[in-house]
Amino acid sequence: MTAFSRRFLLCAIAYVFAGMLLGIQMGAAEDFTLAPVHAHANLIGWTTMALFAFYYNAVPTAGETKLAQVHFWVSQIGLLLMLPSLAMALHGNAAGIPALIVGEILILVAMMIFAFTVWRNKAA
Repeated sequence: MTAFSRRFLLCAIAYVFAGMLLGIQMGAAEDFTLAPVHAHANLIGWTTMALFAFYYNAVPTAGETKLAQVHFWVSQIGLLLMLPSLAMALHGNAAGIPALIVGEILILVAMMIFAFTVWRNKAA
């Protein structure tokens, strides 16, 4: 595994543990208010970041670009903004909404960067 793809995979593993722990806590408390946070941590954090890792491992030259570095940081910053601000919004705290919007936009930008990267490396 390349060092770059490993970074995405390690982050994916961290997100799945966070999502699982949140799921366990919600079940124990029988309070599922944060179910969307749990779902986003697992879907975007675990699944999407792991897919990024596997792609960059399969196409190592794609991970050697400045754009790949931007992709990594935009993905991480976006999700790290999105998850706690979504939790705030779900608990009725409107102060989290601006950060939630920024996080969502960053996640969208990250996916657009990934789509471009895959398209650009179509011959690989």
